[in-house]
Amino acid sequence: MLKIKDCEYCKAYPKNKVQIHGKIIKTKDLKLTVGYKNREILLSDYLQLFILKGIADKKAGLMIATLDGVRYIDINYCPFCGRYLTSKEELKKDNGNSNSRK
Repeated sequence: MLKIKDCEYCKAYPKNKVQIHGKIIKTKDLKLTVGYKNREILLSDYLQLFILKGIADKKAGLMIATLDGVRYIDINYCPFCGRYLTSKEELKKDNGNSNSRK
């Protein structure tokens, strides 16, 4: 069984336990889904997903990188292992405001 501290998707930097940069998931790594149109991956379909948290960030972000740029959504937990990625103090302060990132 996978231990929470060993999750490759929300792994912290070895020297600084506050920063997180998880494993990058690319379009070519995703499996096909039954029921959806099956087509070859085009250059416009280029996509990367990863969890990122810097030293000054209050929350971790699920980063979505495409050819058009990078967007993120704040997350409190790792979607793969369920580990807290935000301090309990920040969870208490958060009132549903998605713009809480510094």
